[in-house]
Amino acid sequence: MSQPNESDVSIRIERILQAPPERVFRAFLDPDLMRLWIAPDDLDIDRVAVDARVDGRIMIWHSRHGVSTGRFEGRFVTIDPPRELVYHWAFVGTEPEKGEYWDTIVKVQLRAWGDGETQVTVVHERLAELRRGAPHVHRRLVPGWENCLDKLERAVREVPGDSR
Repeated sequence: MSQPNESDVSIRIERILQAPPERVFRAFLDPDLMRLWIAPDDLDIDRVAVDARVDGRIMIWHSRHGVSTGRFEGRFVTIDPPRELVYHWAFVGTEPEKGEYWDTIVKVQLRAWGDGETQVTVVHERLAELRRGAPHVHRRLVPGWENCLDKLERAVREVPGDSR
């Protein structure tokens, strides 16, 4: 039996949200909505920039108690509203020039569920380098995603029903 390739280490989280797929999808691309949920509770979001197109960039600067902790940045690979988003997602520390940069892949799938609900599946892949280089970040991925999805559910419930 072959061992899994270390570069393919991944996590998978599923959740049912009380909002339609169009609204949930929008929350993954709208900077104002992203500010409400895209980082765990222990981080403050200082700025969000999104170029919502294939090959477009996404950047989120964050801090803890007023001190920068780096940023998340990425590039969209797939944007298929309201079903799927795939993007590179890098954790960039405060000193990227010293190697604090860990490129991963996030795949988000949305599926209509029940009456106006959405099944969200997040698969976060290519985590081996992150696990080796920043084990403190790697350990917090599952609880971080769980916390973010809790916040996402609250955010999409409060968004007006339009699908801008």
